[in-house]
Amino acid sequence: MTKKLLYYGLTVVISASLHAQDYPFSLPSDMEATINITSSSKEAYNNLLLGTNTHHFSTTKEKDLINKLEPITIRFSHGLWANWYDWRRDVTRLFGTETFQYEQGVNKTIKTKTPDLLANIKIFDSHNIKVGIDGLTSLNATRKFETGKGYDMMWTFNMSADGTDFSNGCPETIARYDDLIARGFEVKVVEMGNENFYPGQRSSIIPNTEDYIARAKSMSAVLKAKDPNIKVSVPLLRRDSWANPNWNADLTEDLTYFDAVTVHTYVGSDPDDATNSDEAYGTALTARKHLGNSIYDYAHKVAPNKPIWLTEWGVKSGGPNAVSALGMVDCYIYMSQNQHVFERANWFSVNGKLNSHYVWETYVAPSGAVRPRIKYPLEKTLFGSAYEIIRSALENTTLIESDVQVPNLVDGVKAVNARVVTKDGKTSIFVVNLSNQDVPFKVNIDGEDYVENVVHKAISFSSMDEERVMGIDEDPLTVINQTGGSITLPKFSINIIELSNASLSTSEIGKQDEVRIYPNPNKGVFHIKLSSGEDAKYSIYSMSGVEIQKGKFVSGKGIRFNNYQVGIYLLQIKSSHGVSTHKIVVN
Repeated sequence: MTKKLLYYGLTVVISASLHAQDYPFSLPSDMEATINITSSSKEAYNNLLLGTNTHHFSTTKEKDLINKLEPITIRFSHGLWANWYDWRRDVTRLFGTETFQYEQGVNKTIKTKTPDLLANIKIFDSHNIKVGIDGLTSLNATRKFETGKGYDMMWTFNMSADGTDFSNGCPETIARYDDLIARGFEVKVVEMGNENFYPGQRSSIIPNTEDYIARAKSMSAVLKAKDPNIKVSVPLLRRDSWANPNWNADLTEDLTYFDAVTVHTYVGSDPDDATNSDEAYGTALTARKHLGNSIYDYAHKVAPNKPIWLTEWGVKSGGPNAVSALGMVDCYIYMSQNQHVFERANWFSVNGKLNSHYVWETYVAPSGAVRPRIKYPLEKTLFGSAYEIIRSALENTTLIESDVQVPNLVDGVKAVNARVVTKDGKTSIFVVNLSNQDVPFKVNIDGEDYVENVVHKAISFSSMDEERVMGIDEDPLTVINQTGGSITLPKFSINIIELSNASLSTSEIGKQDEVRIYPNPNKGVFHIKLSSGEDAKYSIYSMSGVEIQKGKFVSGKGIRFNNYQVGIYLLQIKSSHGVSTHKIVVN
């Protein structure tokens, strides 16, 4: 798609493709949206959903980039390279042989496989290219000195490093754990391998599913012996696999050796590819549905009670364009609405080429080779601008229950989605308008229309394929309204609307009344105990939001499910201190 460049100060807009697509959904021409806010129902936002994948921690320039980002979570090492990471040398190298045989498909046909990107692995090994643990150690030490706490770390461990004896106590795993502790890191969450459902990301040491499971069980046991509070995850497929169609079922036949499941979901199609160009922009705009399907149709079918670690994910249909950024934002809103499912999420990536927050360029190396690199001075892609907005809107906030009334793009995806948050005494609405029209937006708080002053900031786009590059310190949001009265969401826009005089319920259950639910998981009978000891009301909802049971309860006494089925439910508790929502598991 041919694009032209328009310069507006520091902002570069790339738009007006010669073959721009029509908007892929049919919506009413007079569409309006209303958000109904229930201010007494609150939950803390989980900042770990704002995690990222970063790399390069060694040079001053690289460290400055990490410090500017101030990452919520650092995943080390990440991607395919984590499966070949030699922590003793801090390099990527081959473990096992250059080719190996594995059993493919349900018929277990013997196939020969070479590890993925073997040539690159050999180059990294022979050139002794460091992954960066020493630089990360110094960054972590500085952070601990300045803030009192180091980085939240997501560690991905090599499943082949301990060899073929699966009963040997995992000496390399333990040695790596001890080294990380000695370096001053916390080791609380560990992924047991990266995408080992792909044969090319296994090795001759763990060629088949049963080998992976044996090593994972052994590794989990020795890590938990070191620290019972460590959580470990196994990688599950998010789509069908011809190579290992039974991978998910096989790994979850025993649910006791892992605490979470890792899923990697990338949403998007290429608008320049004739085979899927008609679907590309629609896919990005409905990214939340694709993200949900990758969980509910796969991981949750075999491990419904395990939290999801979305340690790699992204949305990209044609590059860092408007629809990709809008879909990205909507996925963050979706995860915030499903915190009982998503425990962690790491966008892939910040300073890598895939879904990068920063602009890349090509340069000619001394050898004459043309190579890519991050452009300096740093500039933001739309992914970087969107993430900046997302983080400012959600980090360290309290989420307020709300519902948007507006037509759907497709079943399960509204044309406008939003989260209401409070922080530092201020109430704001974080809104994404996925439609191709300006939408009047009404606010209702506890049954009363809000007509007081607002500060409405937004970034909006003229077309679905528009790209926009900004200076690293440029604010991506523009003030479009600072008065009372009507609010209008621009088409294709990301919005933060601060309600200057919002009157919200001040009850905060959890601070004033501690809730204990036990046992959880349970077999159909559970107890609710409130620190106040008072009687209260409860409602039980299915994951789709259907109320299936309600009543009053006496603090500390048992509640029995009526005609329960195994699964996950939402429990809402209403007391004089407010309303709280909890996840309960019946198994």
